[in-house]
Amino acid sequence: MDRREEALGLLSDVQMVYVATWDGEFPRVRPMSMVYKNGRFWVCTGSNDAKAAQLASNPTFEFSLLLEGDGCRGTLRGSGRARMVTDPDEKCAVAGIVPFFADYWKAPDDPSFFPVELQVDRLEHMRPGEMTSEVIHL
Repeated sequence: MDRREEALGLLSDVQMVYVATWDGEFPRVRPMSMVYKNGRFWVCTGSNDAKAAQLASNPTFEFSLLLEGDGCRGTLRGSGRARMVTDPDEKCAVAGIVPFFADYWKAPDDPSFFPVELQVDRLEHMRPGEMTSEVIHL
């Protein structure tokens, strides 16, 4: 298995990651549930949340996933550009793959539903116990 397959194999359908955005003055990092489905990365938030405005004004992002292993830790970091989903059919499709959708929104056309595709073009993988990471271009 090559390093790309190994890194992508660490992802489940839903995982808690830390997503960094830029507010115009400072980086902002927060935990978010990230969906990984069919080779694509998604996060969802409320349209009035600060992170929605931050991603809309500056779509660059980085996420970090903590990896546990035998008493030590590693990371999988992904970066790229965020794409706001506005097409009604696509919003419906995204709602269908987000298992926690009904916990926050009533329907895909809910104006507060703000799905974002994280278009990851670079991963950085550091295995638990290692001190260096490897860059993987997607």
